[in-house]
Amino acid sequence: MEKIQVYIEINEGGTVPAYANFNDAGADVFASRDIAIRPMECLVIPLNIKVALPDNIEMQVRPRSGLSLKTDLRIPNSPGTVDAGYRDSVGIIMQNTYNISNLPYEILADPTILEKITSEYKLTTLERLIGVQEPTGSPSYLNVLQAVSSISPIIVDSIGNPYGTIYIGKGMKIAQLVFNEYKSAEFIMVDSVASIGTDRGGGFGSTGI
Repeated sequence: MEKIQVYIEINEGGTVPAYANFNDAGADVFASRDIAIRPMECLVIPLNIKVALPDNIEMQVRPRSGLSLKTDLRIPNSPGTVDAGYRDSVGIIMQNTYNISNLPYEILADPTILEKITSEYKLTTLERLIGVQEPTGSPSYLNVLQAVSSISPIIVDSIGNPYGTIYIGKGMKIAQLVFNEYKSAEFIMVDSVASIGTDRGGGFGSTGI
């Protein structure tokens, strides 16, 4: 297997990416600290690593299959790209796509969820929620809670985070890195591209069914 040399700087809480198995295409990366992502929040999860890549090599950030299947965590810009000339800290953009309006359907599918909510969560209002914990995410998050709480009470856990919050622990595998060679393009102006190469015809997406 051909390998490339990637120079890496590890800062506080950071971990060297690791391949779980021989011949794995993706190297796992790990959260550098504990963090909570509330429903509909989009945050940068810091890895606290910096890399120096060889020329003509990009580092792609891709989701982990298990997280995509079992949780509502998504990487909205997947695949994310770290360019060869980038030398700053690397982070993973992650979004919690959970929609609280799905809860009634979840309870219908699995009634034990209702028991969990009863034992682990409580109903609260926006005023009580602010008193419990100042959200650490987007500044607009309180505005969202304001709109939601005007419709109905909010289901929160013992920390004060809304139902559907996903907790990421320090050292948790959150994404994978894949390294690819790329080519830069030289753009050449022409009057018409129809006579260059083979024109298959049809509109954009015309091969779809």
